[in-house]
Amino acid sequence: MVATMGTQATVERLKAVDLLRNCSDDQRVQVGAGEVLAREGRIGREFFLILTGAVAVTQEGRRVNTLGAGDFFGELAAMDPGPRNATVTALSDLDVLIIGPREFSAMADIPGFRDALFRSMARRLRLAEARLAAALVAPDRGRHRGKASPASPRL
Repeated sequence: MVATMGTQATVERLKAVDLLRNCSDDQRVQVGAGEVLAREGRIGREFFLILTGAVAVTQEGRRVNTLGAGDFFGELAAMDPGPRNATVTALSDLDVLIIGPREFSAMADIPGFRDALFRSMARRLRLAEARLAAALVAPDRGRHRGKASPASPRL
């Protein structure tokens, strides 16, 4: 689950930050359904805040999440530019705020934004750890039923 901030409240908070005063007008972008906003493996630096619409988040072609108005993605790339870990595709017409690393750094000084960001990242990390643990346990399930898993050696 991703932290959700009210769209209008978020835009108002952004206007209160000098570096971001015009962000809601200058960096607000409309995207059509089916367009890719971020592609897995490609280098990224931008943070995206969804104002309206919905996106699908996929990894290796498998949907892992759906995000909507008030949700955000790209925080890892904004903090530490590098390859994107997921592809994000618009499921509907979308209105997004695209924020570069400099503006993102200024936003991180806003306590409400910073706290929501950290909570979101903590939830995502917990979910990733749970999925990893489940994937590591899955091959062992076959052995407990008297069957060897394909990856386990036969002695």
